[in-house]
Amino acid sequence: MVTAHEADHRNEVVGTAVGGALLGAMAGRALRSTALGATVGFVHGWITGRRRIYDWSSRRGRAAFVLDHSWALPTTAAGLVVLGITWLRERLSGVSAGYESSLSERQNRIVHRAGVVLRRGFAVTVGTVVNGAAGRDGQLTERRRKLVTDHEDVHVWQQRVFGPLYPIAYVGWFVGGVLVSVVRRALSRNDAELSTEIDRFAYYRNPFEWHAYTCDANWPPHGVDPQSVWAERFPISEWVPQPFRESAGTPAEPR
Repeated sequence: MVTAHEADHRNEVVGTAVGGALLGAMAGRALRSTALGATVGFVHGWITGRRRIYDWSSRRGRAAFVLDHSWALPTTAAGLVVLGITWLRERLSGVSAGYESSLSERQNRIVHRAGVVLRRGFAVTVGTVVNGAAGRDGQLTERRRKLVTDHEDVHVWQQRVFGPLYPIAYVGWFVGGVLVSVVRRALSRNDAELSTEIDRFAYYRNPFEWHAYTCDANWPPHGVDPQSVWAERFPISEWVPQPFRESAGTPAEPR
């Protein structure tokens, strides 16, 4: 016999999958790819429905669902690719990415303790997927939890708000920062490592990172020379309207 809880969960899975497909189809139609949009929306809706990701009781959660399957569909699709690679890696290596329900369920994002990351010790957020929530030691401390809620969640919302413009702007700034770093390194006589210069101009000065670190009450970032980054905190630290925003606090320990 199916319990009321199981029935509600089943209805949520069907609802998010169908709703995601419909929204995705409309978004895809604008890009002349209705079928692809519907497929992305259906798959993402099905996954998030099964894991009870969206907080349907709040405007924040409902807005997140609509944006993820419409305006931000390209970054949602990219997140699905990361999710697929993460799951494939699990199957091949036998090492779990560590899905973290306490930071995902009804919080409008999919969080893994480990998974595919670009840099050890740094979390990475693509679409609604956050990988690398735990520290280098594999521990999910209170500080690392705050990193997810106050830093990575900002990246999730940046992608929802800027939609397809986000990867263009983020990657464009990063590439420009790398070029500036290479030229400065070639023309200057300082002893700074090229990787340090790239961190300085391509990563920490990236407006999206500057904003996220500010929301995390961690600017300038711990361990970074204050003279090498923007002197002031990002001017708008609470740019997401109150109903759609999680609270920010003070770091318990360095990132």
